[in-house]
Amino acid sequence: MDFKKYLQRKQQLLKNILTTLTLLDELHLRHTWEKLRNDQNKLEDEKFSLVVIGEFSRGKSTFVNAMLGKSILPSSKQPTTNIISKIIYGKRPAYTIYYKDGKSKHITDEEFLTIKAQAEADPSNLEKVKNFFKKTEDFSKIQFAEVAYPLSFCQNNVEVVDTPGTNDLNVGRVEITYGYLKNAEAAILLLGADQALSKSEKEFLRERVIGNQIQDVFIVINYKDMLDGPKQEEEVKQYVLKNLADLGDFSKRIFMVSSKQALLYRRKESGETLKAKTLLMVPDTIEETGFPEFETALAHYLSEEKGLTKLKKYVSCCEGALVEVENSLRNRREAASHSADELRARLHDQRPKYEQTKAEAVRIIQRLRSQLLLEESSLEQKADLAANRIKQAAVHAIDDYRDGMNSQEVQYLVDKAVTPIQKQFIADANELQQQAIRDATQQAVRQLQKIWTDMNFMAEPLPITQEIRSLSGVDTGSQVKKRSDNDNVGLAIGAYLIGGLIAGPAVGILAAAASWFMGGGGNPLEDKSVKIKEQVRKQYNSILDGFSTQVSKQYRNTVDEICNSMRNEIDSRLDTMERQLQLLIAAKESKERDAQKEARLLDKQYAEVKKIRANLAEVIKE
Repeated sequence: MDFKKYLQRKQQLLKNILTTLTLLDELHLRHTWEKLRNDQNKLEDEKFSLVVIGEFSRGKSTFVNAMLGKSILPSSKQPTTNIISKIIYGKRPAYTIYYKDGKSKHITDEEFLTIKAQAEADPSNLEKVKNFFKKTEDFSKIQFAEVAYPLSFCQNNVEVVDTPGTNDLNVGRVEITYGYLKNAEAAILLLGADQALSKSEKEFLRERVIGNQIQDVFIVINYKDMLDGPKQEEEVKQYVLKNLADLGDFSKRIFMVSSKQALLYRRKESGETLKAKTLLMVPDTIEETGFPEFETALAHYLSEEKGLTKLKKYVSCCEGALVEVENSLRNRREAASHSADELRARLHDQRPKYEQTKAEAVRIIQRLRSQLLLEESSLEQKADLAANRIKQAAVHAIDDYRDGMNSQEVQYLVDKAVTPIQKQFIADANELQQQAIRDATQQAVRQLQKIWTDMNFMAEPLPITQEIRSLSGVDTGSQVKKRSDNDNVGLAIGAYLIGGLIAGPAVGILAAAASWFMGGGGNPLEDKSVKIKEQVRKQYNSILDGFSTQVSKQYRNTVDEICNSMRNEIDSRLDTMERQLQLLIAAKESKERDAQKEARLLDKQYAEVKKIRANLAEVIKE
């Protein structure tokens, strides 16, 4: 994909950030230097994440392979294991498994293919079934698999996330929504031309994608080669658009492709040796597959729309640092007309103000912490209620068990029962947490701004909101813009839930009960559902034990993070102001610079600030 314009803008921005860092270092603005240096590192590592979603039998793995130009993921018409795969750029092939407990393990390509392609075994073979359940029990501990490969598609920090398919995407998969879609630049919903847009696909798009404010969706209809020419292709497109009309206008982001043909064409173009029979299926041009049209639109969206949004965020960070530079230069220019004795007197007068401000800030932040923690009991009550409802729903779901059901069908029953409760709790918890944090933090920020103004410091208004916006989502009308549209502290609980606490526990339940499902044990006259219910009850009791306590702990951690951020910002800013004045005194005493030399240096630094501002405006010029 062509990212030339984005990369040029990014390099120009990085150059100006580097110049700003030099100014900050010259002026000894260490705290601001560290923040901007951190932003610089983030900009250099900024990624574009694409999440591919779709039901089974839509050709997702082949589609991803066609995008990459190489057969990286195994493809199968049968359901494969529920493993999320992330493909990134790497100088050499590497495969890594990341577990939900934070551990990771490097594996071979053969091991990756075995894990990824492990389809549910034939129920008629009990040994295979036992082996399959043993493996899936291990799979349930895996968060995702990462594949690093020297692929040109991923070279510009583009990562492709291949999500598990399911016959009903409206059930389970909480982790897909909260773990990946929320942070993706774009979601690619893959449909099949042979059965375009099932009811469950539309419901997934409505509830999980658009319902979670994820608007950047590309609709890709696969199996173009199965249709009878452009007329039928257009009919399928119009059918999908018509049925999605109540969800939005997708006419500019709907594409018809043949993943199989595109992959074959690219394999041949890369010099791979193909069998004679396979060569007959290779199209004459890549344009016939529909991929160039799709990839051109995707590249333009990523580089021109999302890329520009990313750059604007870091331009804002750099502009905030320039405000600090200008404040320091203004203070230095004003101080240049004073003697060292006058500056020492000012420092003496200011020091009690520093201590008074710190003390008052501590009191404000302590009140904020107490106010926020008042909501902890409400959150804990919601968690207890949700845990009980989840357990009851999981057990009662087995009432619909029928002899002959396989493990996947039973897991579907449990997932279908508990998923709505999980989703509702996450939504309720986020709403409670966000509202509490937003209201209390806005009040605290206003109080901090007031004491800063009352102290009549030799500086601009306290820009504390820049630091806490990303934590609290607060909008206080500050001149500093919001750093990230994706930063949302309310997702902390959601992220915790999907880390293995309540998402997808049915895998372990079904593994333990496999012999009952398949008739491999127990009294044949005994009601299997009774034993399955007992196993479900035990499993959920174990999983949800202490659930509300953990949710409360997560909330307290969030509160601590917000309060500590405020305290650190106040302390760092006051320390910087005192340090600046001390440096001015030292310069006066050592007589390192005369007044004219100092004025010339300040003029030069002012000119540098003006030049950087002009360059930043060019970076985000549309």
